Amino acid sequence: MIYSALEFLTQELNAFIKLKVGDTVGDTNGDRIFLSSVTNENGIIIPDKSLGLSLINIEEERTLKEQKSTFINSVGKVEKRNPDIQLNLYVLITANFQNKKQNDSSDDYVEGLKQLGYAISFFQAKNVFTKENSPRLAGIDPGLSKLVVELYSYSFEQLYNFWTVVGAKYLPSVLYKVKTIRVQENAIQESGDPIEKIHLDTLHKS
Repeated sequence: MIYSALEFLTQELNAFIKLKVGDTVGDTNGDRIFLSSVTNENGIIIPDKSLGLSLINIEEERTLKEQKSTFINSVGKVEKRNPDIQLNLYVLITANFQNKKQNDSSDDYVEGLKQLGYAISFFQAKNVFTKENSPRLAGIDPGLSKLVVELYSYSFEQLYNFWTVVGAKYLPSVLYKVKTIRVQENAIQESGDPIEKIHLDTLHKS
């Protein structure tokens, strides 16, 4: 579910950025954004001259937590299962353009800022994704029905702490909160017939 949501957003962003930079059908430049961790033990692993979309945190959305645990299934039986979990994903989009190659404008810091700006423009224009306005969502995972993407601002201290933890020098980046991912394994704990009548015994001995 998490992978499906992030892969969908990566595909949508990639199509938009390639359109913005002028890639044509059959262009050999390849993808412009990759679903990738930011670093590993060897440093930045986002491919050079590209953007990276990275999951950096997951939180439970408690305000939408469903408390109901019993349901009537399609054949009229009562089923008991744990309530859904609603998740928010914190996603970092990073521009890895570090001027590694001289006289190569595609490897330029400025080009990285441009492409990062395209990503911001994309979510400004469209931050709610449904099966109606995004046909690709319908085919990527039947459990995904709606994604809402919000720009998330964090302080300089939080920014410093993040890049210190990942062990890399700061790269231009922007953080988004993706709401909400529904997790339901449909593991049935109990099953039985529904209670249709309640009999009260009002007779008692004096």
